[in-house]
Amino acid sequence: MSTSIDFQRLVPAWREVQAAAPVSHIESEKDYDQMTALLNSLLDVVRDDEKHPLYSLISVVGDLIETYESALDPFSV
Repeated sequence: MSTSIDFQRLVPAWREVQAAAPVSHIESEKDYDQMTALLNSLLDVVRDDEKHPLYSLISVVGDLIETYESALDPFSV
């Protein structure tokens, strides 16, 4: 399946997302703390409503946190 991406639209949209919520790769403890705070805020708003428009963002942020934590733990699988 081929997906066409309109990068002219994507760049400003991504900038708007990052201005609203600091979603990015976690490279430091400060980034980790910021992303964890974002996740907690999202959970406060979305709760367990799978139909909420921000529900998938919880998964994305959670995956970023999990990846960072796994990189810190040499015994993680």
